Amino acid sequence: MKEIEVVLSMPLFHHRVIRKNSIAVIIDVLRATTSMVAALDYGIRSIIPVSSIAEAEVMKHEGYLLAAEENGLKLKIADFSNSADQFLRDDLIDKEIVYCTGNSTKAFRLTREETDKVVLGAFPNLSALTKYLKDQDKNIIIVCPGNNNMPALEDQLCAGALAKNLLDTGVFTTACDSVLASIDIWDGAKSDLLQYIKKLNHFKNNLHSISEETLNYTFTLDSTTIIPTLHFNHITGFPYKK
Repeated sequence: MKEIEVVLSMPLFHHRVIRKNSIAVIIDVLRATTSMVAALDYGIRSIIPVSSIAEAEVMKHEGYLLAAEENGLKLKIADFSNSADQFLRDDLIDKEIVYCTGNSTKAFRLTREETDKVVLGAFPNLSALTKYLKDQDKNIIIVCPGNNNMPALEDQLCAGALAKNLLDTGVFTTACDSVLASIDIWDGAKSDLLQYIKKLNHFKNNLHSISEETLNYTFTLDSTTIIPTLHFNHITGFPYKK
């Protein structure tokens, strides 16, 4: 059977068990992968992730539309902040944007070198992602970039939801305690997810930059079938309904 593993922060990725025939699923709920799911679902053609403000400034000077923040505030040179609601605009359909996110971009760059494919996960594409991964003949490494090299519980919640869905298909197994712990956390939180996440430190620290619209989008399951996929240096999406 195919294996599932959960990696709870990037320093742990080098210690993972699964080493071959694998797809990495990057989950950064607050906010990178959620925002990218939203952007691609609404019609943005492509997203170029960068990891630093310096990189973002270079891309902006080259003429790209830019989503970037510093300390939770939109950069003066940026066109958008990093939240999902910034991309739900008709004038961005079929556009390419640059998205500055330190933790997730580092995760993208590392996992693309050491796995066969990298896709992005969030609560809004949970069921579609489950179906897609079930249909691939690959082991699954769910990677949570975390916050400042430490686990972020909202990412682990989503990892637990995805892992449970995958195990319930009957074609996956696991020997990873991080999978079991993530599922236990998900089972305890899923009945009132919005109430549960309000006690999380990463949520509290980002509260000033999360609108009600973004909050509801972030923690609403299965609003889209889009599967964001990392290519060498950009991300595109496709609907998966099989």
